[in-house]
Amino acid sequence: MIGELRDGAMTRVYIGIASRDRPKMVSELLDSVARLDIEANLELAIILVENGNGEVLRQAVERFAANSVRIKIHHLVEPRLGIVFARNAALEFATNSNFDGLAFVDDDEVVTPTWILELLAEQQRGQYDIVGGPVRAFVDSRPLTFWNRIVWKGLSTRVQRVEQACGERKANGKESQIVLSTNNWLVSLPFVRKENLKFDERYNLTGGEDTRFLRDAWRLGAKTGWAPKAVVREQIVRERLSPWYQIRRARDHALVSLNDKSDRRPASKWLRGPVSAIFKLLSGLVLLLVAPFTGGATFFNALRALGEAAGRTQGLLGIKSKHYRVTMGK
Repeated sequence: MIGELRDGAMTRVYIGIASRDRPKMVSELLDSVARLDIEANLELAIILVENGNGEVLRQAVERFAANSVRIKIHHLVEPRLGIVFARNAALEFATNSNFDGLAFVDDDEVVTPTWILELLAEQQRGQYDIVGGPVRAFVDSRPLTFWNRIVWKGLSTRVQRVEQACGERKANGKESQIVLSTNNWLVSLPFVRKENLKFDERYNLTGGEDTRFLRDAWRLGAKTGWAPKAVVREQIVRERLSPWYQIRRARDHALVSLNDKSDRRPASKWLRGPVSAIFKLLSGLVLLLVAPFTGGATFFNALRALGEAAGRTQGLLGIKSKHYRVTMGK
Protein backbone atom coordinates (compact mmCIF):
# COMPACT_ATOMS: atom_id res chain seq x y z
CA MET A 1 0.00 0.00 0.00
CA ILE A 2 2.92 2.33 -0.64
CA GLY A 3 0.90 4.07 -3.37
CA GLU A 4 2.81 6.82 -5.11
CA LEU A 5 6.31 5.77 -4.02
CA ARG A 6 8.45 5.15 -7.11
CA ASP A 7 9.44 1.48 -7.17
CA GLY A 8 8.53 1.34 -3.47
CA ALA A 9 11.71 3.27 -2.58
CA MET A 10 11.80 6.15 -0.11
CA THR A 11 14.27 8.84 -1.16
CA ARG A 12 13.12 11.76 1.02
CA VAL A 13 12.80 10.92 4.69
CA TYR A 14 12.22 12.90 7.85
CA ILE A 15 13.56 11.85 11.24
CA GLY A 16 11.01 12.86 13.87
CA ILE A 17 12.02 13.60 17.46
CA ALA A 18 9.63 14.68 20.22
CA SER A 19 11.35 16.08 23.30
CA ARG A 20 10.79 17.94 26.56
CA ASP A 21 13.54 19.30 28.81
CA ARG A 22 16.35 16.98 27.65
CA PRO A 23 18.91 19.22 25.93
CA LYS A 24 21.93 17.02 26.70
CA MET A 25 20.28 13.83 25.43
CA VAL A 26 18.93 15.58 22.35
CA SER A 27 22.43 16.89 21.57
CA GLU A 28 23.81 13.35 21.80
CA LEU A 29 21.03 12.06 19.55
CA LEU A 30 21.63 14.80 16.99
CA ASP A 31 25.36 14.04 17.03
CA SER A 32 24.58 10.40 16.21
CA VAL A 33 22.23 11.45 13.39
CA ALA A 34 25.02 13.61 11.95
CA ARG A 35 27.17 10.47 11.72
CA LEU A 36 24.60 8.47 9.75
CA ASP A 37 25.65 6.76 6.53
CA ILE A 38 23.66 8.36 3.74
CA GLU A 39 23.49 7.28 0.10
CA ALA A 40 23.68 9.87 -2.66
CA ASN A 41 20.02 9.54 -3.67
CA LEU A 42 18.69 9.91 -0.10
CA GLU A 43 17.57 13.26 1.32
CA LEU A 44 17.29 13.36 5.11
CA ALA A 45 15.87 16.09 7.33
CA ILE A 46 14.99 16.31 11.03
CA ILE A 47 11.72 17.43 12.58
CA LEU A 48 12.50 18.23 16.23
CA VAL A 49 9.34 19.07 18.16
CA GLU A 50 10.02 20.76 21.47
CA ASN A 51 7.16 20.15 23.90
CA GLY A 52 7.58 23.39 25.83
CA ASN A 53 8.46 27.03 25.25
CA GLY A 54 11.01 26.45 22.48
CA GLU A 55 14.03 27.77 24.38
CA VAL A 56 15.44 24.66 26.09
CA LEU A 57 16.59 22.98 22.86
CA ARG A 58 17.45 26.09 20.88
CA GLN A 59 21.20 25.88 21.50
CA ALA A 60 21.34 22.21 20.48
CA VAL A 61 19.40 23.00 17.30
CA GLU A 62 21.61 25.94 16.39
CA ARG A 63 24.77 23.91 16.95
CA PHE A 64 23.51 21.07 14.75
CA ALA A 65 22.38 23.45 12.00
CA ALA A 66 25.76 25.20 12.00
CA ASN A 67 27.72 21.95 11.71
CA SER A 68 25.50 19.82 9.47
CA VAL A 69 25.72 20.25 5.72
CA ARG A 70 23.87 17.11 4.67
CA ILE A 71 20.87 17.16 7.01
CA LYS A 72 18.47 20.08 7.52
CA ILE A 73 16.72 20.51 10.89
CA HIS A 74 13.25 21.97 11.52
CA HIS A 75 12.65 23.11 15.11
CA LEU A 76 8.93 23.12 15.91
CA VAL A 77 7.40 24.26 19.19
CA GLU A 78 4.35 22.55 20.69
CA PRO A 79 3.43 24.37 23.92
CA ARG A 80 0.58 21.99 24.87
CA LEU A 81 1.94 19.36 27.25
CA GLY A 82 1.73 15.81 25.93
CA ILE A 83 3.58 13.28 23.82
CA VAL A 84 0.68 12.93 21.35
CA PHE A 85 0.55 16.67 20.69
CA ALA A 86 4.28 16.60 19.92
CA ARG A 87 4.13 13.48 17.72
CA ASN A 88 1.14 14.79 15.78
CA ALA A 89 2.95 18.10 15.19
CA ALA A 90 5.79 16.16 13.52
CA LEU A 91 3.34 13.96 11.62
CA GLU A 92 1.36 16.94 10.33
CA PHE A 93 4.52 18.76 9.24
CA ALA A 94 5.68 15.64 7.39
CA THR A 95 2.37 14.86 5.68
CA ASN A 96 2.13 18.44 4.42
CA SER A 97 5.48 18.02 2.64
CA ASN A 98 6.52 16.06 -0.44
CA PHE A 99 8.62 13.61 1.58
CA ASP A 100 8.13 9.83 1.35
CA GLY A 101 8.76 8.61 4.88
CA LEU A 102 8.87 9.61 8.54
CA ALA A 103 11.12 7.80 11.01
CA PHE A 104 10.70 8.30 14.74
CA VAL A 105 13.30 7.87 17.49
CA ASP A 106 13.06 8.84 21.15
CA ASP A 107 15.07 11.70 22.60
CA ASP A 108 16.91 9.42 25.06
CA GLU A 109 18.37 7.31 22.25
CA VAL A 110 21.27 7.41 19.82
CA VAL A 111 21.20 5.84 16.38
CA THR A 112 23.84 3.57 14.87
CA PRO A 113 25.53 4.67 11.61
CA THR A 114 23.63 2.27 9.33
CA TRP A 115 20.26 2.66 11.13
CA ILE A 116 18.29 4.60 8.52
CA LEU A 117 19.71 2.64 5.56
CA GLU A 118 18.74 -0.64 7.24
CA LEU A 119 15.19 0.61 7.85
CA LEU A 120 14.87 1.81 4.26
CA ALA A 121 16.32 -1.38 2.79
CA GLU A 122 13.85 -3.51 4.75
CA GLN A 123 10.95 -1.23 3.85
CA GLN A 124 11.74 -1.51 0.17
CA ARG A 125 12.35 -5.26 0.35
CA GLY A 126 8.92 -5.98 1.83
CA GLN A 127 7.06 -2.93 0.50
CA TYR A 128 6.03 -2.22 4.08
CA ASP A 129 3.86 0.65 5.27
CA ILE A 130 5.51 0.59 8.70
CA VAL A 131 8.81 -1.04 9.66
CA GLY A 132 10.59 -1.12 13.02
CA GLY A 133 13.87 -2.27 14.51
CA PRO A 134 15.51 -3.24 17.81
CA VAL A 135 16.28 -0.92 20.72
CA ARG A 136 19.28 -1.91 22.84
CA ALA A 137 19.68 -0.46 26.31
CA PHE A 138 22.87 0.94 27.84
CA VAL A 139 23.96 2.81 30.96
CA ASP A 140 26.75 5.32 31.35
CA SER A 141 30.09 4.47 32.96
CA ARG A 142 29.31 5.71 36.48
CA PRO A 143 29.23 3.04 39.21
CA LEU A 144 25.82 1.47 39.90
CA THR A 145 24.36 1.04 43.37
CA PHE A 146 23.38 -2.42 44.61
CA TRP A 147 19.73 -1.94 43.65
CA ASN A 148 20.70 -0.33 40.33
CA ARG A 149 22.76 -3.40 39.45
CA ILE A 150 19.94 -5.83 40.21
CA VAL A 151 17.40 -3.83 38.21
CA TRP A 152 19.83 -3.32 35.34
CA LYS A 153 20.53 -7.05 35.16
CA GLY A 154 16.82 -7.83 34.85
CA LEU A 155 16.06 -4.96 32.51
CA SER A 156 18.91 -5.67 30.10
CA THR A 157 17.99 -9.37 30.03
CA ARG A 158 14.39 -8.49 29.19
CA VAL A 159 15.46 -6.14 26.39
CA GLN A 160 17.63 -8.87 24.87
CA ARG A 161 14.78 -11.39 25.06
CA VAL A 162 12.40 -8.99 23.31
CA GLU A 163 14.86 -8.51 20.45
CA GLN A 164 15.42 -12.26 20.22
CA ALA A 165 11.67 -12.92 20.11
CA CYS A 166 11.23 -10.39 17.30
CA GLY A 167 14.04 -12.02 15.33
CA GLU A 168 12.46 -15.44 15.77
CA ARG A 169 9.09 -14.16 14.58
CA LYS A 170 10.71 -12.70 11.49
CA ALA A 171 12.59 -15.96 10.81
CA ASN A 172 9.31 -17.88 11.11
CA GLY A 173 7.43 -15.59 8.73
CA LYS A 174 5.42 -13.93 11.51
CA GLU A 175 6.95 -10.46 11.54
CA SER A 176 3.54 -8.91 10.85
CA GLN A 177 2.67 -9.83 14.47
CA ILE A 178 5.51 -7.78 15.97
CA VAL A 179 4.26 -4.75 17.88
CA LEU A 180 6.31 -1.83 16.57
CA SER A 181 7.07 1.21 18.71
CA THR A 182 7.93 4.76 17.74
CA ASN A 183 11.27 4.48 19.55
CA ASN A 184 12.54 2.91 16.29
CA TRP A 185 10.00 3.22 13.54
CA LEU A 186 9.55 4.21 9.88
CA VAL A 187 6.17 4.90 8.30
CA SER A 188 5.15 5.49 4.70
CA LEU A 189 3.79 9.03 4.38
CA PRO A 190 1.64 8.17 1.33
CA PHE A 191 -0.10 5.57 3.52
CA VAL A 192 -0.60 8.11 6.33
CA ARG A 193 -1.99 10.68 3.88
CA LYS A 194 -4.32 8.18 2.25
CA GLU A 195 -5.78 6.96 5.56
CA ASN A 196 -5.53 10.31 7.40
CA LEU A 197 -3.84 8.61 10.34
CA LYS A 198 -2.96 10.48 13.53
CA PHE A 199 -1.92 9.62 17.07
CA ASP A 200 -4.90 9.36 19.42
CA GLU A 201 -4.99 12.27 21.88
CA ARG A 202 -6.56 10.09 24.57
CA TYR A 203 -3.04 8.69 25.11
CA ASN A 204 -1.47 12.12 25.51
CA LEU A 205 0.01 11.62 28.99
CA THR A 206 -0.41 7.88 29.38
CA GLY A 207 1.86 6.48 26.68
CA GLY A 208 0.71 3.69 24.39
CA GLU A 209 -0.13 6.08 21.57
CA ASP A 210 2.21 4.26 19.18
CA THR A 211 0.57 0.88 19.85
CA ARG A 212 -2.85 2.39 19.19
CA PHE A 213 -1.55 3.99 15.97
CA LEU A 214 -0.20 0.60 14.87
CA ARG A 215 -3.48 -1.17 15.62
CA ASP A 216 -5.39 1.49 13.66
CA ALA A 217 -2.95 1.03 10.77
CA TRP A 218 -3.39 -2.76 10.88
CA ARG A 219 -7.16 -2.30 10.80
CA LEU A 220 -6.72 -0.22 7.64
CA GLY A 221 -4.62 -2.93 5.98
CA ALA A 222 -1.08 -1.76 6.75
CA LYS A 223 1.72 -4.16 5.95
CA THR A 224 4.38 -4.10 8.68
CA GLY A 225 7.89 -5.49 8.91
CA TRP A 226 11.00 -5.85 11.09
CA ALA A 227 14.54 -4.66 10.31
CA PRO A 228 16.82 -6.60 12.70
CA LYS A 229 19.95 -4.62 11.81
CA ALA A 230 18.35 -1.16 12.16
CA VAL A 231 19.60 -0.68 15.72
CA VAL A 232 19.16 2.27 18.06
CA ARG A 233 20.54 2.45 21.61
CA GLU A 234 18.54 3.77 24.55
CA GLN A 235 20.25 5.34 27.55
CA ILE A 236 18.76 4.13 30.84
CA VAL A 237 19.18 6.95 33.34
CA ARG A 238 19.73 6.19 37.03
CA GLU A 239 16.21 7.16 38.05
CA ARG A 240 14.84 4.35 35.87
CA LEU A 241 17.04 1.79 37.59
CA SER A 242 15.22 2.15 40.89
CA PRO A 243 12.84 -0.65 41.93
CA TRP A 244 10.07 1.86 42.58
CA TYR A 245 10.32 3.30 39.07
CA GLN A 246 10.07 -0.17 37.53
CA ILE A 247 6.92 -0.84 39.57
CA ARG A 248 5.40 2.46 38.44
CA ARG A 249 6.37 1.87 34.80
CA ALA A 250 4.79 -1.59 34.79
CA ARG A 251 1.72 -0.14 36.51
CA ASP A 252 1.33 2.58 33.88
CA HIS A 253 1.80 0.07 31.04
CA ALA A 254 -0.85 -2.22 32.53
CA LEU A 255 -3.22 0.73 32.98
CA VAL A 256 -2.93 1.70 29.31
CA SER A 257 -3.22 -1.89 28.14
CA LEU A 258 -6.35 -2.56 30.21
CA ASN A 259 -8.06 0.64 29.07
CA ASP A 260 -7.12 -0.01 25.44
CA LYS A 261 -8.50 -3.55 25.54
CA SER A 262 -11.69 -2.42 27.28
CA ASP A 263 -12.26 0.12 24.50
CA ARG A 264 -12.21 -2.72 21.96
CA ARG A 265 -13.88 -5.37 24.15
CA PRO A 266 -15.68 -3.65 27.08
CA ALA A 267 -16.81 -6.90 28.72
CA SER A 268 -13.25 -8.23 28.99
CA LYS A 269 -12.32 -5.50 31.49
CA TRP A 270 -14.58 -6.98 34.15
CA LEU A 271 -14.33 -10.60 33.07
CA ARG A 272 -10.54 -10.81 33.02
CA GLY A 273 -9.33 -7.73 34.88
CA PRO A 274 -9.91 -8.87 38.49
CA VAL A 275 -8.56 -12.37 37.84
CA SER A 276 -5.42 -11.11 36.09
CA ALA A 277 -4.79 -8.54 38.86
CA ILE A 278 -4.93 -11.25 41.54
CA PHE A 279 -2.76 -13.57 39.48
CA LYS A 280 -0.12 -10.89 38.92
CA LEU A 281 -0.11 -9.98 42.61
CA LEU A 282 0.39 -13.58 43.70
CA SER A 283 3.04 -14.29 41.08
CA GLY A 284 4.87 -11.09 42.02
CA LEU A 285 4.93 -12.06 45.67
CA VAL A 286 6.21 -15.55 44.87
CA LEU A 287 8.95 -14.18 42.60
CA LEU A 288 9.92 -11.69 45.30
CA LEU A 289 10.11 -14.41 47.98
CA VAL A 290 12.37 -16.65 45.88
CA ALA A 291 14.61 -13.79 44.72
CA PRO A 292 17.22 -14.35 47.49
CA PHE A 293 17.55 -17.96 46.36
CA THR A 294 17.96 -17.07 42.66
CA GLY A 295 20.72 -14.52 43.12
CA GLY A 296 18.18 -11.78 42.44
CA ALA A 297 17.31 -13.19 39.02
CA THR A 298 13.56 -13.10 39.72
CA PHE A 299 13.58 -9.68 41.43
CA PHE A 300 13.01 -7.63 38.27
CA ASN A 301 10.13 -9.84 37.13
CA ALA A 302 8.65 -9.55 40.63
CA LEU A 303 8.68 -5.76 40.35
CA ARG A 304 6.95 -5.88 36.98
CA ALA A 305 4.32 -8.34 38.17
CA LEU A 306 3.51 -6.23 41.24
CA GLY A 307 3.32 -3.10 39.08
CA GLU A 308 1.01 -4.82 36.61
CA ALA A 309 -1.23 -5.96 39.49
CA ALA A 310 -1.47 -2.37 40.70
CA GLY A 311 -2.16 -1.13 37.17
CA ARG A 312 -4.96 -3.59 36.54
CA THR A 313 -6.52 -2.73 39.90
CA GLN A 314 -6.34 1.01 39.24
CA GLY A 315 -7.71 0.47 35.73
CA LEU A 316 -10.77 -1.25 37.19
CA LEU A 317 -11.26 1.81 39.41
CA GLY A 318 -11.16 4.12 36.37
CA ILE A 319 -7.77 5.66 37.12
CA LYS A 320 -5.75 6.92 34.12
CA SER A 321 -1.98 6.84 33.74
CA LYS A 322 -0.05 10.13 33.66
CA HIS A 323 3.32 8.61 32.82
CA TYR A 324 4.50 11.47 30.59
CA ARG A 325 3.74 14.29 33.01
CA VAL A 326 7.31 14.04 34.39
CA THR A 327 10.46 13.52 32.30
CA MET A 328 13.72 11.93 33.46
CA GLY A 329 17.21 12.62 32.17
CA LYS A 330 18.88 15.85 31.07
